[in-house]
Amino acid sequence: MTPLLPSPEHYIQNLIAMQSPEAKKLWRYAIKEHFNHTCVYCGEHHEPHKLTLDHVKPKSNGGEDLTSNLVPACRRCNQDKGSAHWLEWMRARFGKNITKEQMIIQHIS
Repeated sequence: MTPLLPSPEHYIQNLIAMQSPEAKKLWRYAIKEHFNHTCVYCGEHHEPHKLTLDHVKPKSNGGEDLTSNLVPACRRCNQDKGSAHWLEWMRARFGKNITKEQMIIQHIS
């Protein structure tokens, strides 16, 4: 299993021979792998290349490119959520799901 590190810079520091784009690709893959290649919102399993990474706190609202702010999401969920607050959007779209909500809260805390 690929180690889940906080940012692409940590991969660069830990994998000296790796170029920056390779480190970022590995970091993004590790986040998807951490969630078993599953969209955190709808719960559907996808091939890694079909998953996007969603900023839980959108960049437009000050969110950063950090492991603790990124979760795998299918394209449909990521586009539909847009810059909405993740919990409000998820409950409106799928209803209350304590298990999924706690999984996301644990990841972003």
